[in-house]
Amino acid sequence: MKTDLDRLMAERGLDAFIVLGRAHNNPIMYYLTNGAKLTVAEVVKRRGQPAVLIHGDMERDEAAKSGLITRSRNDYDFIGILQQEGDRRKAMVRYFAKVIVDLIGVRGNVGVYGTADVGATLALLTDLRQVLPGIEFVGEADASIFDIAMMTKDANEVERIRRVGQLTAEIVAETVDFLRGHAVRDGKLVRRDGRPLTVGDVKRVIRRMILERGLEDPEEVIFAVGRDAGVPHSHGEEQDELVLGKTIVYDIFPREAGGGYFFDMTRTFCLGFAEPEVKATYDDVRGCMETVIAAMQPDGLARQYQELACDYFEARGHPTIRSDRTTLSGYVHSLGHGIGLQLHARPSLSSIGTNEDRLVRGAVFTVEPGLYYPERGFGVRIEDVLYVDENGQFHNLTNYPKDLVIEMK
Repeated sequence: MKTDLDRLMAERGLDAFIVLGRAHNNPIMYYLTNGAKLTVAEVVKRRGQPAVLIHGDMERDEAAKSGLITRSRNDYDFIGILQQEGDRRKAMVRYFAKVIVDLIGVRGNVGVYGTADVGATLALLTDLRQVLPGIEFVGEADASIFDIAMMTKDANEVERIRRVGQLTAEIVAETVDFLRGHAVRDGKLVRRDGRPLTVGDVKRVIRRMILERGLEDPEEVIFAVGRDAGVPHSHGEEQDELVLGKTIVYDIFPREAGGGYFFDMTRTFCLGFAEPEVKATYDDVRGCMETVIAAMQPDGLARQYQELACDYFEARGHPTIRSDRTTLSGYVHSLGHGIGLQLHARPSLSSIGTNEDRLVRGAVFTVEPGLYYPERGFGVRIEDVLYVDENGQFHNLTNYPKDLVIEMK
């Protein structure tokens, strides 16, 4: 949580941090500014002191909604500096140097975060090092202070994720009704005009339902049929037709419009009927999910649940990335990931490398076992979102059934 930032800064030896970039599609900026709609901003925080938001004058009312201490760029004479220099790169260096000296000082380790153009940021930091030799700019490649702080959610964050989850379940239910409402001809779903219903048709309906609920789909929903369902992140081909008996992996991960909190939910469906091989595979995936969730403990090492999933699948004859790290069939990915302002966040339920993430109190994360057999023309994945409350109790935030077959009318 945000209240952990000063402690984390001290642990990393950071005297201050700067966050760069606009708020939209910039999770750290959104997090610190409470979703204020800003196109030009910097957040500066010295350890032990409140954060300061620097904004353009046109966005002063939006900046005020952040709840942070605010200052205008013109408090640092940004326009005057730009006019004097006549060169934007030089002006940005003078401007940032002025901000840093005022809010941080002339010495210290300063973490740099946010989403901004890599080349422009590199040029800026290179120039600033010449102007402010006492400042050491620090980047964190993995498990940054924000990765850790954002891993635990407060009650408001959990409620926002829960609400997106409720809306997501509504969309999935309406999608099923939409599919069920179509006639079947020669083993395919057909539209009223007699043309086969396609993945593209379904996705257009899903996008409309997402927008109608005040959500957005920045990563594009997965609606993959048959062989494509056997490739985990195949999003589905627009021209593919909806055929009875084929698996459909429907993975939907909308977020609040404007760059807010995500949800992530996957169901696997077969229209009309499921082949015995698919049904058996589905039962293995569902059994794995139930086994893993039942074993979870608060503060448990996240990687152990990936190991448990591999144990479960291998015992039933499925290849896994543990038994063969190059496999493209069977269980080919990690068990899940944290979720929040980023679709994929901490904790990571992966056993790759030296993952020490734990299912800490306040964590919100997915559990998504799957089995994939593209060479056999099918794949299966089921995904729910879980939350660990302050008492160590686990709550499933995904309120939707796990029925494989959609009965057609």
